[in-house]
Amino acid sequence: MITKVYGAPGTGKTSWLINKLNEVVDGEEITLKDVVFVSFSNPAINEVCERTGATKGGFTSPYFRTLHGLCASFLSRTDSEIKEKIQEMIKFGFIEGIQAQFCRSLGIPYEIDEHGTSEALGNRAFSSWTAIVGEYYPKKRDLESCLDLLYDVDVRYGDIIEQWLKFKEKTGVLDFNDFLIEAYERDIEIDAKVGFFDEVQDFNRLEFEVVKKIISNLDEVYLAGDDDQAIYSWKGAKPEFFLEFEGEEIVLPKSWRVPSKVWEFANGIIRQVSKRRTKKIEPANEGGLVRVLDKRTIEDLTIEAAKLSMKYPSETFFLLFRTNKMVRTAEAVLLSRRVPFKKLKGWSIWDKELLMAWNVVAKLRGGIPLEFKEKAWLIENLKDEVLSPELKEVALKGLESGKLPLEFFEAIQKRDPVDLIKFRRKQTKRIVRDAWQPIEPEKVNLYVDTIHAAKGKEADVVILADAITSNIASSLRSGFRDSELRVFYVGITRARKAVFVAPLYKFKSFLTSEVLIYAR
Repeated sequence: MITKVYGAPGTGKTSWLINKLNEVVDGEEITLKDVVFVSFSNPAINEVCERTGATKGGFTSPYFRTLHGLCASFLSRTDSEIKEKIQEMIKFGFIEGIQAQFCRSLGIPYEIDEHGTSEALGNRAFSSWTAIVGEYYPKKRDLESCLDLLYDVDVRYGDIIEQWLKFKEKTGVLDFNDFLIEAYERDIEIDAKVGFFDEVQDFNRLEFEVVKKIISNLDEVYLAGDDDQAIYSWKGAKPEFFLEFEGEEIVLPKSWRVPSKVWEFANGIIRQVSKRRTKKIEPANEGGLVRVLDKRTIEDLTIEAAKLSMKYPSETFFLLFRTNKMVRTAEAVLLSRRVPFKKLKGWSIWDKELLMAWNVVAKLRGGIPLEFKEKAWLIENLKDEVLSPELKEVALKGLESGKLPLEFFEAIQKRDPVDLIKFRRKQTKRIVRDAWQPIEPEKVNLYVDTIHAAKGKEADVVILADAITSNIASSLRSGFRDSELRVFYVGITRARKAVFVAPLYKFKSFLTSEVLIYAR
């Protein structure tokens, strides 16, 4: 039995799957060992495991994984040589880390970016390769033919990937495409009874073929997704595979997140997609706020977002951009103004170093007691001429027993804290010179990232930059307009209360110039 579950933004699609999982698992005939639960990303599957008590890939729940992880696990169990290769790759940062090293060795720009929002040459080459392999390998069953197609797209991409293939052959490295191809060719089989597959709209043809092989051996299958939120076209994902797959259909009827005004705005965008599953969804409540703003610079928009987040500290704010480069520009603006912010995926510079340094300096200046971890950080980062390495070791041991040496207290009273600390970066030192009041980490309410990074998350207010690059504009002319409509639809439907859309100077707009006319 196959059931397709359509879950529009905020309708609780993953929660529905987890509830169904709890119904199915009875601890006798069916346990977690009998369940396959696949989600698109590691953070998503980690959340599922946290909410179900499963352990990702653990003994009692071996099939709770991403699709690539499931394929890698299957191959490791059935091929000892592949298992050794995977274990060796982990030491070098696994696939993303190895690709980054490979590109650096050739002088090719590359960023570790799981969302496909980087426009660095190396990223574009690997993304195009993934899309071509995903679409054409099941038809051609030959990587050389796929490489010829990549050369037709861009000779630079073909040259990079041809060198990558030679590098893999020489070193024994596998990539994500290899996991899928090997699992597909070996007719992957999973010893389970029930399958749950989330975010199915984001699978490309090869991934979907692997999924079909897995579910052919299962008694009960739930495929969940939303074709309107298919935003991974860069890797060849096509929502048509989900739409056209046969099975009983369930449409979750109510969004628990998005208010009526935001729904009205978002639906005006998504209705323009040429092929989609129409869904009648009840909004979370009546009301909400939508504003399309006049054109401004990234700097102006970022400053406005910062001011709003400080004015309304109890609300959460997403400042979303289409590409990583735009995000980095906004981050530089916030850093120059000493505004703390978070990322939706990974860590911001405030998380990595700034917040700790800021709070240590501010508390020392204000005579506020330091927490244990702040004392440890201070001891480790005092300049050697302020506290010698030998005394630092004594201080750290004394910290654990609650007895710090007198020399430590004498050292930190000599000068202003900024002059006592050995900062890893000059930028950190410049910023914390203004630290006079500590910042509570849980009260940092401004998040800055790409639209793709926001998928699956929500905020009270979304501030969305209506700006695309020339590469994206070119893709629109090549038939990717529907994909871009879905991306901006996803960005808008993160909002619980309000959406502000702003076109930017120096960039081509998409929504305000091509998609909608909305009352300002």
